[in-house]
Amino acid sequence: MLSNRPAPAPLVPPGAPAPAGTLRAWHAVAVFLAVAALLFVVMGAVAPRLPEPSGPRLAPPFTGPSWLAGWAQWDSGWYRQIAADGYSYVVGQQSTVAFFPAYPLVVRAAQVVVDDPYVAGIVVTLLAGAGVAALLATWLRSRLSPPAAWAALLAFLLFPYAFYLYGVVYADALFVAALLGAFLLLESDRPLLAGLAGAVATAARPVGVVLVIGLAVRALERRDALRPARQGLVDRRRARWADAGVLVSLLGLGAWCLYLWARFDDPFAFASAQAAWNQGAGPETWLKLQFFRDIADLRSPGAWLLFMAHPVLTVGAACLLPRVFRRFGAGYGVYTALLIGLSALSTKNFFGMARYLLAAFPLFAVVGELLAERPALRRVALPVGGAGLGVLTAIFGTGYYLS
Repeated sequence: MLSNRPAPAPLVPPGAPAPAGTLRAWHAVAVFLAVAALLFVVMGAVAPRLPEPSGPRLAPPFTGPSWLAGWAQWDSGWYRQIAADGYSYVVGQQSTVAFFPAYPLVVRAAQVVVDDPYVAGIVVTLLAGAGVAALLATWLRSRLSPPAAWAALLAFLLFPYAFYLYGVVYADALFVAALLGAFLLLESDRPLLAGLAGAVATAARPVGVVLVIGLAVRALERRDALRPARQGLVDRRRARWADAGVLVSLLGLGAWCLYLWARFDDPFAFASAQAAWNQGAGPETWLKLQFFRDIADLRSPGAWLLFMAHPVLTVGAACLLPRVFRRFGAGYGVYTALLIGLSALSTKNFFGMARYLLAAFPLFAVVGELLAERPALRRVALPVGGAGLGVLTAIFGTGYYLS
């Protein structure tokens, strides 16, 4: 799928007046904050009135205001523990080293202002989510028509699993903000700064390593230095050494591995710890044997719907990949394909894929174009997505495991 053709030129050339209805970063932040306000009402007023599931959900108990408790569920307890007490590792047991350091480090820094680690995590996620909205709007504005850009932004912000960007004490919002910043800095011809932003992403989540490849391919593509495989892939006469700055993004992952090596004598302790969640690398995970066992155990239509949403969205995302390559070029296509592929490969039963797709932002651009071309579908899809977002927010806030 690699091609020496550059990605499509921006719809609005630099310096040209923007057409009416152009999406601006502040528009995106305003929409994000409006949706966030509604979701905080849902989380504070609706979620506590729903039936609670049985079983433990947090390691350390929630210590902030009760109306914020819904945003801190499941893995939030691990992030809180890291921010408050640092890392620990016991071979063969669930350990904090399974969670990458960028997000808990930022949460720990935020505790200078907000003393409670859970509340600090909610604030960090909310601010990072607003940053995601602004950065995504900036990326969309130069690539899509105003109607398509607006549709893409709304499809992203109203995606039913986007509640992870609005306050949940998880690393996803910071991760997506960092990778969007990296791509935008590269597009502004600042490869070294793009690499530094990318380092935050690779220190935030394991799948961040695909960003390094995506940035490298996009950097070559911008110089028209990509060639067919039979010609050697890279035209060295067009490539520039300065673009190697994007490889600085490896420092996030490298620094994390060095820390684990020095502290626990295992540079890949994060991978080893995954086995304690029955999700280690190997045929059991790759062949999704757990997926088929879980299907057999589903007992209610609601559980079936929530479980099957993940593989269905994964297949849907894969079907959109050819259009991502055609519309946005090899760099974004390779990045999106690797993100989907590596994420799907590393899950034991596809569960979690809906959340992981938040990082596949070019997919939402493609969806925005499709919705802009089909107004009737857009008038149905966006409200349904928003309703789904509200419902899943309430369900998550009650303590049900969604991803």
